[in-house]
Amino acid sequence: MAYLDPSAGKAREGKQAASVTALTNANGTADNTVADVGASFNQGTLNNNFRDLSDKVNAIIAALKAAGLMA
Repeated sequence: MAYLDPSAGKAREGKQAASVTALTNANGTADNTVADVGASFNQGTLNNNFRDLSDKVNAIIAALKAAGLMA
């Protein structure tokens, strides 16, 4: 693999990041859109936004683990 800084990149090879537990979120519905909450508070919109973000973080964690970059 090519690195911008070959000595630093080579030093990191074979090392995994510490494991991170997936987020648990039982509220909201994921729709891949972080919506504007607007001027008047809407609990459903806020819950959906948190669900979108927690699902994306969990997908990133899973991808890092699948690539062997995270324990």
